[in-house]
Amino acid sequence: MNPIQLMEQSATTSDRQLVRSLVTLAKKKYVLKENFYLTNNLSYFLFNACEKIPMTYVYPVSSIEIMEKLFKTEVDFSKEAILYIEKYLNRPLKENDYLVLAESVIAANYQLDINKHEQEKFIHLIHCLLTQIAFCVSLPRTHLFTEEPRLMRHIKFLTLRILKGELDFSESNNELYFYVIEHHSREFHSANQIRVFITENFDFDLSNDEISYLALHFRELRRRYGDKNQLQ
Repeated sequence: MNPIQLMEQSATTSDRQLVRSLVTLAKKKYVLKENFYLTNNLSYFLFNACEKIPMTYVYPVSSIEIMEKLFKTEVDFSKEAILYIEKYLNRPLKENDYLVLAESVIAANYQLDINKHEQEKFIHLIHCLLTQIAFCVSLPRTHLFTEEPRLMRHIKFLTLRILKGELDFSESNNELYFYVIEHHSREFHSANQIRVFITENFDFDLSNDEISYLALHFRELRRRYGDKNQLQ
């Protein structure tokens, strides 16, 4: 083996060691899932960084906001990982490369295929749902981010089910559904607007239970914030 081959092998070994260290950091400090996706995505990012392959994309403000607010753990890990990678390369990366890495880490944590750009679709779909919900409850998105963590958690996993086409085949609680229609018709109408939007744009039908949940959550928002935030 000639000196160049030895150097390349050594570099590859060092790369693997760094990736293993970053996976350990993700798992132990940030409690992120350790899986094939995380190792693969970190390796791919590091390869691009080593080869100086341009990675920075122009992210819409809405996408940055969603990543920073709803995926803070993945973003914080990515910022720290960038510091390790910069030290390893002995040079700085682009200012927004942490967003590229964060997107890859989000994809790994939710087992999304970056080759099919599923993480981009995931974030875009969350943006669409939040925009619709914010309109329905007449509250700014920033408020939903900071004051409604339970709803935000639910929206993330609802979005994941829509993206993967995972229909809910369990038996619906029709008693609750018809109760909501009768006693909270205004909120039901708002939730049903979400259902129509998702069906028309993503070819996915929300279950009656999902509509009931959204309507009751809208009802709770209205109770807390009053008629000054009229539901549409």
